[in-house]
Amino acid sequence: MTAEAGEPRVALERVLVADDSRIFRVITTDTLRGHGLEVFEAANGSEAFQVLVTKRPQLVILDALMPVMSGFEVMEKLRDAAPHYHPVIFVVTAVYKSRRWAAEAKNLYNVAEYIEKPIEPEDLIKAIARHFPEFLGLPEKGR
Repeated sequence: MTAEAGEPRVALERVLVADDSRIFRVITTDTLRGHGLEVFEAANGSEAFQVLVTKRPQLVILDALMPVMSGFEVMEKLRDAAPHYHPVIFVVTAVYKSRRWAAEAKNLYNVAEYIEKPIEPEDLIKAIARHFPEFLGLPEKGR
């Protein structure tokens, strides 16, 4: 669900962090807000889907295994509900740790990054910059 080849890349302004781990959401949200981004949070797949269709963030950091609806189910439902909306999707997981899962996510759902937990904030920032090169040019608050 990333931007199709030839589509212009939009600037990163809004991010959805969807994970049932409150600790992961807080750390990730604080890191991203520190870089000037608007961040939405979701604690389960249903909440994530609602944020996606109403707020349309450019980047989605989506836990693979969440209550109500898995990250994979969210991506399938989004593909059906909004076929012309193509956010950059990062899947984060503490459970599905193998190259096979990563390859499947990238092939079936066009996932841009498949990241195994735990993830250091600086590694997340580097991953974001790979897909939004202007991202590191955003000033950090307090600089």
